[in-house]
Amino acid sequence: MGNPALLVRDGATEVLGRWAAMAGDDLVPVGDRHLTSPMVAAIGAIELTAHGWDVARACGEHRPIPPLLAEELLDLARLFVTAQDRPGRFAPPVAVPAHAPPQDHLLAHLGRHPNWAAHN
Repeated sequence: MGNPALLVRDGATEVLGRWAAMAGDDLVPVGDRHLTSPMVAAIGAIELTAHGWDVARACGEHRPIPPLLAEELLDLARLFVTAQDRPGRFAPPVAVPAHAPPQDHLLAHLGRHPNWAAHN
């Protein structure tokens, strides 16, 4: 059997993707904002991926985020995670080399150190 954290992440991401494809233009209240259904799905995918990575790393697993997924989520994260979200919701971005893989750029943008491990 696979890693439970990754199975949850992958399953939830698939459900969100299907939901986003079927969702209409209804606005969803989130805190003091109203977002479209696809925006909520995109933010959910970022959250699930990031927290799935967090859980896997905390369990000592080194499971990469697929490069194409990381690239797509990074584009979305740059829209949704802004300076106004820091330090309240996200840590400051972490510097990574320009040639780092997409996963590292996504994690760094979300305030995570890509090489973090539970024993650090």
